Amino acid sequence: MTVAYRCTGEGSPTVILEAGSDSPGTQEWPPAFVAQIAEVTTVCMYNRLGTGGGSSEPPDHPRTFDDLVSVLDGVLGALELEPPYVIAGQSFGGNIAIAYAAAHPDRVAALVTIEAYRDDPAEMAAMQAEEGFTWEDSPEHVDLVPTSVQGYSYAMPIGEFPVLIITATEDGERGAQNQAQWLGLSPDSRQVVIEGPHDLQFAAPEEVAGEIVDLLARLGAG
Repeated sequence: MTVAYRCTGEGSPTVILEAGSDSPGTQEWPPAFVAQIAEVTTVCMYNRLGTGGGSSEPPDHPRTFDDLVSVLDGVLGALELEPPYVIAGQSFGGNIAIAYAAAHPDRVAALVTIEAYRDDPAEMAAMQAEEGFTWEDSPEHVDLVPTSVQGYSYAMPIGEFPVLIITATEDGERGAQNQAQWLGLSPDSRQVVIEGPHDLQFAAPEEVAGEIVDLLARLGAG
């Protein structure tokens, strides 16, 4: 298995960035966003299996968060990055970040979600049936229904580390309310709403990165 990655900056805790669905992580975080965090600590991003850009194709079977977290474990081990980490993810990448934190709360210094929805399994099943979408249609071979079941069934809180939930104004009131469900992940959680559309890392990179830098300052990063 080959995974393309990029790390920059120095210091700890390392910030691990998870891109949205089917997106190569080395391309989904703009320079203005990454540079601001790299001034403070080490920041790493990678291309998940099936997202191209030098990473291997995914295994030929339905995949859930267990598979995605296992690959991330392998990346962190191969890069010899010491925990605890700040795990930050955008959209579906935020769900992967949550899954990693739920599986390994002792390895997490803080968790950041950017526009990550808590997907209702029944809604996901209805959408798949209507669109005829299966795991084979996903470049990452992610099976959305059992994955959403996993994501919906966490016993909260999953830890006591800081959790930062970043929401875009254009996600609307329903989106903000949905994402606010993640406030239960930790007793030390807060939600920040930032002006802009989905993909805030491109629309408001300095503001989003600034929120993460403020969190890092609280953790004593450097």
